[in-house]
Amino acid sequence: MNKFSGGFGVSTPFQGQFGDLLGYYVLGPDGGGRYRIVDNALTVENFEGAGATLDSQTRLSAFNEILSSYGAQYDEESGEISIEAVAEVELEHSVMDFMALLLRLQDMYFLTQERTENTFIEDFERKLQTVSLEGFSFEQRATISPRLADVEPDFVLNRTGSAFPVALFLVSQNEKLWQAMYLKSEAENEDVPVSVVAVLQKHTTGTDKLRAKASNRLDAVTNWEGDEAAAFGRVLRELEPRYPIH
Repeated sequence: MNKFSGGFGVSTPFQGQFGDLLGYYVLGPDGGGRYRIVDNALTVENFEGAGATLDSQTRLSAFNEILSSYGAQYDEESGEISIEAVAEVELEHSVMDFMALLLRLQDMYFLTQERTENTFIEDFERKLQTVSLEGFSFEQRATISPRLADVEPDFVLNRTGSAFPVALFLVSQNEKLWQAMYLKSEAENEDVPVSVVAVLQKHTTGTDKLRAKASNRLDAVTNWEGDEAAAFGRVLRELEPRYPIH
């Protein structure tokens, strides 16, 4: 708990979607002895930045239902989620409610992300099934080599006559980019030939710093949403035969 003029901030032991600790603020009391419990105004912004937008009527309804069950509200202008006008005698109970609210919203986010990621993978698999390149094949969740068994890409692409197999990661969260970079590093250490490619679901997927690292360390990083055909073509170019330079 961190006190400041006008209230105090509270960190919980629970992690959010970016690995940071969930927290909230208790502001007050005001002139009527009432308190206000509020988030950092980034909860919804972070969800939407990660693809869990509220423009889906189903998701918006679920969001509003969660808020209503805890007596909370969302201010679109400020971005804040809050419980208003809490009497001191009710403060302890309302604080627990607000923490439960944040956890429920995290659950909603992770379920949305899981569904989104599964849809992304299924859509890409359907694309792979249409490829007519001679000697082309692919496997889902396969290892490149027994020496690289720690990480399984989403797909492994092969083509007869291609110098390297392609380890393909479909990225909708930071963890996948780290996995791709780890596999590339281990492949180089073990002298296993492989082309490691990351396809970002959105151009905003991952942090700027992490995308920059991946661009420098992987064989290719491409963006899917809005330019699917070009992104898919870029992946397939990694299967083109490679000839030595004389």
